[in-house]
Order: sequence, then structure tokens, then C-alpha cells
Amino acid sequence: MCRLLLCSNKQMTAIFAFINFVSSHSFCLILSLVFLPVSPFRMPPRRENPLSNAEMADILAQHMAAALPNIITQVNQANNNQNAPYNFKSFNSANPLIFSGSEGATGLLQWFESIESTFRHVQCPDNRKVEFASSVFQKRALTWWNGIMRDHGAEVALAQTWAELRALMMREFCPRHELRALEREFDDLKQDSGEHRAYIDRYEELSLLCPAMVTPVDKVIEKYIDGLPDLVQDIVTGSNPTTVRQAIELSATLTESHIRKKKLFRKGDPRPSDKTAPAEPKEKQVEGSKKKKHKASQNCAINAQEKQVAPNQPAQPRKRQNYVGTAPLCNNCNRHHLEQEQCHKCTHCGRLGHLINVCSYANQAAANPAAVQARFPPGSCYNCGDLTHYRNNCPKLVNIPPARG
Repeated sequence: MCRLLLCSNKQMTAIFAFINFVSSHSFCLILSLVFLPVSPFRMPPRRENPLSNAEMADILAQHMAAALPNIITQVNQANNNQNAPYNFKSFNSANPLIFSGSEGATGLLQWFESIESTFRHVQCPDNRKVEFASSVFQKRALTWWNGIMRDHGAEVALAQTWAELRALMMREFCPRHELRALEREFDDLKQDSGEHRAYIDRYEELSLLCPAMVTPVDKVIEKYIDGLPDLVQDIVTGSNPTTVRQAIELSATLTESHIRKKKLFRKGDPRPSDKTAPAEPKEKQVEGSKKKKHKASQNCAINAQEKQVAPNQPAQPRKRQNYVGTAPLCNNCNRHHLEQEQCHKCTHCGRLGHLINVCSYANQAAANPAAVQARFPPGSCYNCGDLTHYRNNCPKLVNIPPARG
């Protein structure tokens, strides 16, 4: 009976239910025992006085007391088989995801989700989660974990809870400067037109990596709605969703509706800016051509005026270059030439130092014939004043030696 006291509540309930069943059906059991076939060679002696119900109950109670230890032993053995020691073979059979430490913040989050799913799938006990999770570390993660066990001891390191190991890994493989970058990205996260699925995926990743930005629940909903397009944001805000899942479902429905109406677009979808602009009416085309012609005529008039004004503008004096030859400077004509050569003398004005092609008086005569006529009488040569010929046949101009370079 001591073993009976050690039974669990479920076991005790089952035993008492069985006893009650037997007690309530004792008469049926008696009948079944009476009509059982008995070997003719071992015929029990016939009793003239049948057993009463009380006597039958006492007999059954004695048999149950004798059978209970065996029943309890069998139940305990079944429980021990279910709680068999958990080993690496069971864990590795689920193909846990490897972690090397170079996956970044997003890769770390995905590894957390994968390994926790493996724990649930294989029913890993809490006191062995750290041991089995550390068995899939490789490269940088394995080096880091070996350092933890060296500094604190293997027993202390493995005695941590899974939550403590998660916190250590977040500090090591997702440092503060990376978290700040993720927080800035989370703060600027917006849905790109119709890319609703991409927005939800990134929002859920960043909300797990930056929990401070989405606490409490009201802040989670507000942060999600702030990143939606204006067409969707107003309607979702007006619906006052109580959970972020309600906001996600409503925004997904509205986004799909606006995509069908060509108000939002997914990547690769043609947009109005990509299409050719519609042709303008003929009236506008004629009006535009008239404006172009008028503008072109104005430009031509301005260019003609510039061409007409340009010859009357004074010529810019040319900058005189220094002499680089070897001939000496002549004191008479103030030019460089050899002694056996004649001085440069203008046949127009008779002065030394220049020729007629650069004579300032000749240029004035060509530019202002009235001044020349005032100096020479009419019908005379404008070059020398002789009345027997004109300037184009002037012998002085014909006999002019060519200018030296």
C-alpha cells in the first residue's frame, strides 16, 4: 500500500475508477465466474451457500491489493521509457542550422529562430539547450565560445540558461554600433510603393533586433503604420487596429487593391513615367510652331544687327611684337634693315618707317573718301592728286615694292 501512496494523481484516479467499476459490476463478475467452463478433472466442490456481495467485494479487494504493485511498476517503467536521456543523436537528426559568427545581425536573428524551432521539434529539455546550441558553433563563433568556457569554466558556461546565452551572443555578434545602424534603418523604414511583402519581412526582423523601438504594443502598431504609403496609411489608421496582425492584414488587402488600380506598383511593373507622353492636339502643335518661328525670326534680326554694327566698331590695336632678327635698327626710318637696303618709305604720304599697306592716311582715304576729295581736286588721283589718271592706275601704287616679311 506504500507504493499506492506514491502514485501520481492520474494513476490514483485510474485505480479508484477501476475499483469502483469492479464493485458496481460484482454481480456480473460472479455470473461470469459461475458459467466459466471448468475442467472435468478438477471440478471444485459445490457450495450449497453462495457468496454474498460483501464477501465477493472483500475477495476482489484482496486480489486488487495483490495486483496493484505490479500495475504501478508497469506504469513507472512506461514513464521512464518516455523520459529517456536526451542525446546528441536525437538533436542532430533534426539537422540544426550551423552558426559561424559572420552572418551579421540579420543572420543571427534567423539562427535564433531556427535553433528554437529545432528545440521545440525534438522536445529538448531546458537544461541542455545551451549545450546543444553550442555544438553547432563554427569558425569565429566556436573560437568565441571556447574563450567563454576557458574564462568561466565549462560547467559554469554550460549551466547558463538559453536566455543568458542569447544575450551574450547579441552583445558579441551584434555590437552596439551595428544596433544603432539598424535603429536608424528601422526609423527610416518605408514601404516602397507596392512592395508590401518586403516591407513586412524587414519590419518583423528589425522589430526583433530593436525591441526598444516597438515597446509597448501600441508603439508596435504605430511604427508599422508610419511606414505605409499615404494611400494605405490613412485607412489603416482610421480602422484603429488593436493588434499589429490586424494592421498587416488590412494594409496587405489595401495594397493589392491599389496595385490593381495602378496606383501602387511592384518592382518591374510599368509605371506612367516609363510610357511615351500622349500626343498633343493639333491646335497646340500649330501654336507651338508659330512661337518657334517668331523666336527664330527675332534671333535672326538680332544677329543681323550685330553684323551691321560690328564693322563700325573701332578695331582693336594689335599688340606689337618685339623684333627677333639680326638686322640693325635704322635711325632714319626706325626699322630694322641692312645698311645696303633702302629705308622704308610710304609712297602715299612720303614718310619713312612704313609702307602704303600700313599707312594710316591710306586707310583713312579708303574709309572716308569725302576727306580725300577735300584734299585733292575732283577728277584727280586720290593717291597723288594728278589729273591724268585715277588711283587704280597710279604709277606710284603700281611700282610699290612688296613688303618684306
